[in-house]
Amino acid sequence: MVANRTSTQEGRLGLVTSLSRLPLLSVASGTLISRASGLLRVLVLAYVLGFTPLADAFNLANTVPNMLFDLVLGGVASATFIPVFIERLALDGERRAWRSISSVLSFSLVVLLLASALAWLLAPFIIGSFTVWTHASGAGGAQVLAQRDVAVSFLRWFIPQIFFYGVIGLMGTLLNIRQKFGAVAWAPITNNIVCCLVLFWFHLVAPSPTLASLHGDGHLAWLGVGTTLGVAIQATVLIPSLSRSSLHRLRFRWNLRDPALATIARLGSWTVLVILANQISLFVVLACAFTIGGQGPISAYTYGWSFMQMPYAVVVVSVLNVLTPRLAEHAARGEHLEFRERLGAGVRESLAIIIPLSFLLVVLAQPVVALFLHHGDASHRLAAGTVLAILVAGLPGFTIFQVCVRGLQTLQRARDVFWLYLGQNILTVAGILLIGRHSLGGLVASIALAYSLAAGGALLVLHEQGVTLWEDVFSWAVGRTVASSLGAAFASALAYSLFTSVSGFGLLLRTGFSVLFGAGSFFALTYWRKQRATPAAQKV
Repeated sequence: MVANRTSTQEGRLGLVTSLSRLPLLSVASGTLISRASGLLRVLVLAYVLGFTPLADAFNLANTVPNMLFDLVLGGVASATFIPVFIERLALDGERRAWRSISSVLSFSLVVLLLASALAWLLAPFIIGSFTVWTHASGAGGAQVLAQRDVAVSFLRWFIPQIFFYGVIGLMGTLLNIRQKFGAVAWAPITNNIVCCLVLFWFHLVAPSPTLASLHGDGHLAWLGVGTTLGVAIQATVLIPSLSRSSLHRLRFRWNLRDPALATIARLGSWTVLVILANQISLFVVLACAFTIGGQGPISAYTYGWSFMQMPYAVVVVSVLNVLTPRLAEHAARGEHLEFRERLGAGVRESLAIIIPLSFLLVVLAQPVVALFLHHGDASHRLAAGTVLAILVAGLPGFTIFQVCVRGLQTLQRARDVFWLYLGQNILTVAGILLIGRHSLGGLVASIALAYSLAAGGALLVLHEQGVTLWEDVFSWAVGRTVASSLGAAFASALAYSLFTSVSGFGLLLRTGFSVLFGAGSFFALTYWRKQRATPAAQKV
C-alpha cells in the first residue's frame, strides 16, 4: 500500500513537472533572447567606448543604480514579496489579500521616489567613495579627477533607473503570482535595443570619445538620457500583460499597519542585511579594480561578469522563476516532500547544462572575448578573458548556492540566508585583501572560490531544515556529467591547438571548430556512458 501511494505521488509530481516545462520553455527562450540582446549591448558598448578610462566611468556609474536599487528595495522584493503575497492569497482570500498587496506596493513606490531623489543629491559623494583608495596626484591624478567628474555626470542621468527598476520588479512580482512569466523574460529586449541605438548614435557624433572631449559636452547628457530611457521603456512594455492579469483590485493604499507589511518587515530586515553585505562586497570589488589601473579594469570585470551571467541567466534564472511560485505554494501548504522534489529537480536540471558550459568556457574564454570585445584580435592575453575563465570555473558553485538560497527564501528562512551571504562576502573580501588587491585575476578568483565554498554551507543549512539535496548535487548523474565535460574540454582544447590563427576570420573558424568538436565529444561521451550503464537485456 505504501509503495503504491509513493508511486502515485511520484507520478503526480512527474506530471506536474512535465506540464511546468511549457512556461519554463517560454521563460528560457525569452531569457535567452534577452540575454543575447544584452550581450549585443555589451559588444556595442565595448566597440564604442573600448577598455578606456571613459568606459570605466560609464560602467561604474551605470552599476550604481543597480546597487542602490538592490539596497533600497530589490533584494527585499525578490526575497519576500512573492512568498508573502502567495501566502496572503492562500490564507486571506482574494479581497483581503489584494488590500494587503496594495499597501505593500504603495509603500514601495514612495520609498523608490525618495531614494532616487536622495541618490541624485549625493551623486558626487557616491562616486567619490569608489575612488577613495586611488591617489589623485600628478598626471594620473588629473585623469582620476576627470573620471570622477564624468562618472558623476553619468550617474545623475542614470539615477531615475532606480525608480524604473523598482517598477519593473513590482510588475514582475504581480505577474509571477498570476503564473505569468513570459513578459518579464522578454521585456529586457526593448531596453537593450534602445541602448544599442543610443550607443550607435553616440559613436556617429563622437567617434573617438575621451574624458577630455566629453567634459561638459551635451552628447554625454544624451548618452545618459538614452540609457535610462531604455529602462523606462522596459517597464512600459509590461503594462499590456498586467492589464490582462485580473489586477483590478489594486489601489493606492497607505496603511503602514497592514499585516503583509509587518511580515515583509520581519523577513526583510534580514534581507536588508544580506543586501548590505552584498553591496559592501561589491563596493570593495569595484574600488580595488579601480586601483589596479591599466586598460579599463572595471570594464574588464563588468564585461567578464556579463559573459558569465549569460548561461546562468538562461538556465538557472529561468528554472528559478518558474520554480519559485510553486515552491512557495508547497511551503505554505506544508508539502515537504513535494518541496524537496521540486528543489532537487531544479538543482539537477541547472547543473546538467551549467557544468559542460563552464568547462567549455574555461578553455575558450580568451578567443570568445577576443571575437566579441576586441575586434577579433587574440594576439595577446586579454583581461576580460581572464576574468571570464576564472568566474565560470566557479559557476557550478555559484549555481548551487543561488538555488539553495531561493529554497531557503521560499521557506522564509531569512536569517539563514543572511548568515550564508555574510559568510560568502567575508570570504570574498578576505580573498581580495590577501590576493586580489593588485591583480584582477586574484580579485575574481576570490569571488569564484567564495561562492564555491558557500555552496557547501548552503547545502548544510538546507539539510538542517529537512531538505536534503546532497544526493542531487553529488549523484552519479552529475558525476558522469562532470566526467563527460572534462573529456569534452580536453577535446576542445586539443582542437583549438591544431590551428594558429589569432585574429579575424581565421580565429572565428578556429574557435567555432573547437566549440563543435567539444560539444560533439560531450554528447558522444554521454551516449557512451549511458550505453555502458544500460543492462544488456534492455539493449536487446
